[in-house]
Amino acid sequence: MSEGTGVLDDLLAEAAASGPDAVVDRLGADDVARLAQEISTPGELRRLVEFAGDDTRMIDRLVERILGKAGSDLLLDRVFDLMPGRFLGDRLRNERGTIEWHVTTPDGPKVYHLKIADGVAESGRGAAGNPRVTLTLSAPDLLRLCAGTLNGLTAFMKGSIKLNGDMLFGAKLPAAFDTSAE
Repeated sequence: MSEGTGVLDDLLAEAAASGPDAVVDRLGADDVARLAQEISTPGELRRLVEFAGDDTRMIDRLVERILGKAGSDLLLDRVFDLMPGRFLGDRLRNERGTIEWHVTTPDGPKVYHLKIADGVAESGRGAAGNPRVTLTLSAPDLLRLCAGTLNGLTAFMKGSIKLNGDMLFGAKLPAAFDTSAE
């Protein structure tokens, strides 16, 4: 990747010129680490998950290859670090509970949690114990969900997101996060 511009901008420009596979081949672990740090909004995440077009299978494959370059933790940690800031606490002000996320990645399953209480969310790595809801999904689906390009309820109905626990609480979650571009 070139110096002076963002990794995401370089990725998109090179993908337009030489195709997404060639770009992913050239990515190094340092590029992926810089890319993870550059992502700060759902809009930027959306640009990443859509850089290969709208072919979901190709996007899944390329996202998994990107995650495999430097380990999944870098990008997933970033997504979960940003999640509390996108939480719309007024929509679940009277709710309490922990969401446990089981994310399948190229380097094995990863577990994160999000605790919700009094209109505030806190995220962390690892199991939280006694979750109100457990969500199981692939890393590409998590990124699309957080980017606002995957409808959580539709994904649940199609089986790409599995939900265990309090179904009513789980059904409220998609509306509890701001996935707008900024």
